[in-house]
Amino acid sequence: MALLRVQRIIQQAGLGSRRQAEAWIKAGRVTIDGIKAQLGDLADPDQQKVAVDSRPVIPRSEPLAYLALYKPRGYTTSMKDRHAEHLITELIPRKFGRVFPVGRLDKESEGLIILTNDGVLAHALMHPSREVKKVYDVWVKGIPKKSHLERMRQGIALEDGPARPDVVELISRREGRALIRVVLHEGKNREIRRIFDSIGHGVEELIRIRYANIGLNNLEPGQFRPLTHREVRELKAVVIRGLDDREPAPKQTKSAGGPRYSKREKLPARRSGTEVGRTPGNSGRTHR
Repeated sequence: MALLRVQRIIQQAGLGSRRQAEAWIKAGRVTIDGIKAQLGDLADPDQQKVAVDSRPVIPRSEPLAYLALYKPRGYTTSMKDRHAEHLITELIPRKFGRVFPVGRLDKESEGLIILTNDGVLAHALMHPSREVKKVYDVWVKGIPKKSHLERMRQGIALEDGPARPDVVELISRREGRALIRVVLHEGKNREIRRIFDSIGHGVEELIRIRYANIGLNNLEPGQFRPLTHREVRELKAVVIRGLDDREPAPKQTKSAGGPRYSKREKLPARRSGTEVGRTPGNSGRTHR
């Protein structure tokens, strides 16, 4: 691809108008290969990394793709990291193009990651103002007291500010440990682990089972699936209704109001035991 002005690259990726892109450049929010861009700068989007707020700008030369991945433990949620032993990109075939993760899960956590090349949707999902809910099942050491759980509901003071889960629910007790369901709309680094550390119950296993309206369904660690057209429409309706007319938002009914989270949802009772590099499902694909 020929050299293009940075604001045009951002506009073509569907992230905003050219005027908005120019404002972002002036504010220092746009980089080219890690260096702050200036008005008038040119870049090759196929050869250089253009980013807004450290998030990659994906050219719209490829068909839009939306995937749900069950990230196994031991994999890093990153597109490139020379220090990481395994990256989630190893689990996605090349035919889906340059999809990138929406949000992160730390290396020792597992569960649902959405990947897409739809920059508009990805930015909306990750923006704090959207308050997109994420659901986690967390096995912790010991059995937290009711007062501990209530303290979490009221809010925990962390070094980078208060953390207050939307839902904290004791689901199960087993062999001296407890399964707690946590619903968050925030995205602080290792937030859940730090919350439980603060009440003296360290995390043994952390599994994200839902992101907005998207669930793991029957995925096993290392497996992925394309989102259905309905899931994509509903996902867009959660965060960008009125901003993207490529697909109509679903009709609202009296029962609408977002996904509900209940004890009846399938629970991952134990650690999957999947070894890094030996993930089941999608057999025969070439890792990269």
